[in-house]
Amino acid sequence: MHLLDKQLEAGIHGDFKTGWKIVQQLEKDSSLNQNHRYRANFNKGWYLLKQGKLLEGHKLLDQGRFINIFGNPHIGTNRPIWNKEEGTVILNLEGGLGDQIKSYRFAFDLKKLGNRVILSSSSELAKIFSEDFPVVAREAIQFVYHDYWLPSMSSIIAFEYEYKDLKGTPYISRTADIIPGRIGVRWSGNPKFEHEQHRLFSSNLMFDTVKDYDCVSLQKDNDKELKPDWMKEVDLSDWTATRREISKCELIITSCTSIAHLAGAMGIETWIVVPVLSYYIWALPGNKSPYYDSVTLYRQEKYGDWLSPFKNIKQDLEMRYKKNRS
Repeated sequence: MHLLDKQLEAGIHGDFKTGWKIVQQLEKDSSLNQNHRYRANFNKGWYLLKQGKLLEGHKLLDQGRFINIFGNPHIGTNRPIWNKEEGTVILNLEGGLGDQIKSYRFAFDLKKLGNRVILSSSSELAKIFSEDFPVVAREAIQFVYHDYWLPSMSSIIAFEYEYKDLKGTPYISRTADIIPGRIGVRWSGNPKFEHEQHRLFSSNLMFDTVKDYDCVSLQKDNDKELKPDWMKEVDLSDWTATRREISKCELIITSCTSIAHLAGAMGIETWIVVPVLSYYIWALPGNKSPYYDSVTLYRQEKYGDWLSPFKNIKQDLEMRYKKNRS
């Protein structure tokens, strides 16, 4: 457990060289109990994603299910997990709301292969998802006919995808016209996220960066009271309303939140501020993501120092709107 803790500490501080050395040490450590082995393999999965090995990495991330750190519990069905057959498939959308939005893309991939697709998701997103597929409440899954089911966070494994197979094109439509110059801003995410403290930055960094532009707040619930007076409030009463307000924006600037995933899925230009040790979706190095063509990542370069990504955002904002004015 000492090595696992040391590996996490190294990753959080961006010392990936040490983290990878510990991966190799743990592989040779025959004293690990089974739970620690699952954790070690899960951690190795993130490093493989960083190395560009999407499928191999996801196979190891999937071992996090055995220790409840990846995905959701089994849905209770006695039907098999989908393995490229044709039939009626329940795609169980797992994880937080952002994870569910990210994985919703796989419903379209299942459909293209000739399957009838039924979704299970959190109730907050059901209305959006039901525009293209029937949605069933989680507690009712066992009463709905299906031949197979697929836990969404294991979809990469089922489809045997590598990064080159992912499509970053939009799969959720806009519901309002763009207001030229409007920027949607979100500065913090779900406080219940396991490592939320490592992706938190001072909201004033965000406000100082965007204060000269036409900004609306996309912050809901926690930290919404931090909104400065000059930033407009909009209707975020539910996800349908939030989607409409995002649709009006020509640019979204946000921390790593569900807002980032919804905007990316809608094809809206989205700039995401991510910590040194990023969520597994953003593990592949660089400032672009194969998951969303419209997303640009502004990475923290040094743990505890958020000045650099916001300096880069400010420069890019000035350049973008200088060009627009020209």
